[in-house]
Formats: sequence, structure tokens, C-alpha cells
Amino acid sequence: MRYEVAVIGAGPAGSFAAEKLSSLGHKILIIDPCDKKKVCAGILTAQYVSKYGADESYVERKLKGVRLSFRDIRAEITYRKAVEYSIDREAYDSFNLDEATAAGAGLRKDMALSLEENGSSVLVRTTKGQILTDYVIVAAGVSDLSRLCGGPNMYAFCVQQKKYLEPCDYFEMNLMQGGYSWSAPKKDCVLIGISSLSGYPDIPGEKGLIPLGPVKKTFTERILLAGDAAGFVSPFEGEGIYYARRSGEIAAEIISGATEGKKVLADYESGWRKEFDFSTLALISRMLSNDRVLELFTRSVRDNERFNKLVESILTKENKKPRTKDMHFLIKTLVS
Repeated sequence: MRYEVAVIGAGPAGSFAAEKLSSLGHKILIIDPCDKKKVCAGILTAQYVSKYGADESYVERKLKGVRLSFRDIRAEITYRKAVEYSIDREAYDSFNLDEATAAGAGLRKDMALSLEENGSSVLVRTTKGQILTDYVIVAAGVSDLSRLCGGPNMYAFCVQQKKYLEPCDYFEMNLMQGGYSWSAPKKDCVLIGISSLSGYPDIPGEKGLIPLGPVKKTFTERILLAGDAAGFVSPFEGEGIYYARRSGEIAAEIISGATEGKKVLADYESGWRKEFDFSTLALISRMLSNDRVLELFTRSVRDNERFNKLVESILTKENKKPRTKDMHFLIKTLVS
């Protein structure tokens, strides 16, 4: 059987791409072993909630904002208008996959091993055989397959564990050079995690990889990379789910147009670049690369009301792109 699109990965990028394409009448197959737990703090950010909302079936806690710390300095950003949620990531993924299959997408519990483009088709080799398809969306996170397709080769190493502590209503981040640790409150526990650029931290817990920004090229003639597989994560925001979902939707729009001869897959790159402001976020991340700036950043969030509100607006996407004068203020504060 030949498919129009094989979607590899059943996370938010894959499931939403499959749902959109299926709703448009395309013949879709999702390929995922469905046996892996995603290492994720499980936060639906203000940007996500304002655009997509949330379903109570996977929401665990409504959040008030974020608490930052660096050494003995503590700061708090309480959101004035925005809403964020802490979610059960497994329940969220199951909900989205069910929506995709309800829209008509097929599901094969299998692992894709390699892709081979052959002119007008792509041959997908899996542990159970071969699948022929017109196009492929790779949404399998940081994986061997995504690397073969030009996916991320720079990433942070993360370890996360569940702790039965009294949860609060803030997402907490402890900043440090070369990484950070976090505490994500759930219904009756917290998820404690830590990241490092030099290898997995030597603590017990589930391990995972977080890409450090978008890859150089996210398309070929018949293959698109979406979500973590394309490096669509912002460590500064702790944001990945929004970029995964939206990139999956953009990928679906481009491939649907390509089947009708209205688009080519190169349009995908210009499409996500128009929406995702990774350049500003990368600039901020580079600035926060040493202890002096991290200390000044945390103190400014704590003591400078204008700075606090500016960081809030960046985190919540109150303004889609920070104004030039605001960015000059942020930079001037951190280099003073």
C-alpha cells in the first residue's frame, strides 16, 4: 500500500501534522513504536494556550508564572494576563494521537530506520518491513533517523525524575552556566530535571536530549523535519511544545500544497522562519552564557520592574516580536 505522507513520530509535531493532512483528505500513515516516554517538563506556555487552548483531560495545574534563581538570588515573574498550564505529557500525546487517528490517519506501531528518496517517492525502511510514500514528515525528536536526515547534532543532555513534594503554582528554573535545572509542579508531585552541555548529569532519572536551536536545512525534495527533529526548541523560554505543534501544522500545509502543485517543500523553511523568532531568543541565550550576566539578569528581574515586564512579554509572547528599543534596554542592562 502506498501513502501520500508518512509521518514519523507521534508527538505533537507528528500528530498535528497527521490530523491536519487527514482532515484535508490525504492518505496518511503515522509510524511510531508508541513505547517511549518523552522526557519533558510538560508545560503548555502562554504562547501555546493563547493560540490553542487546552483540554482538561491532560491539564494538571494552572500556573501563575515562573520563578528564577541564580545561586542565592531569587526572582519571580507573575503573569498579569497570560495563562500557562502544567500537563501530563503522556496524556497530552495520547489525546493528540487519538485526534489524528479519528481524523483518518493510520497508525503503525513500528520504528523507522532509514529513508530513501527515489524521484517521485520515498522508501521508508522499518523494523517490520518497507513502506512507500510520496512525502515524509520526520517528527521523531532527536533520534538516529533525524540525524540521518540532517537533524540536530548539537543538544543538551537532560535527566528528569519525579519527586513527591508539595507542588506550587510556579515553574521554577535554577540558572547556571552551560545549563539549568527545573521544577515543574504537577497535581500531587513535581518533576525535577537538570540539563548539561557536556553529558548526562550523574543523577538517577529518565534521560533525554534537547536540541539547541534549528538546523541549517529543514527540507529536501520530499522530506520535511518538524519539532525537535528540526531543532525547534528555545532553551531560554523552556519552550518546545508550541514550536512542535505549529511546525507540524506548517509542514502539513506545505505538503498539501505540494500535492496540488501549488507549493514546493522549500517553502516550508521560509514559512517557519516567518513565524519563529529564533534569532532574538538565540541572542538572549548567548548573552546568558557566563555567571556575571546570569547574576545581573536574575537581579534585574527581581529589582527592575521594567526589566521584569520585558522578560514577561518575551516569555508570554505578549508582543510577537520585542520592540527594538526594548531589546536595546535589555542588552544595555546586561552589559552595564
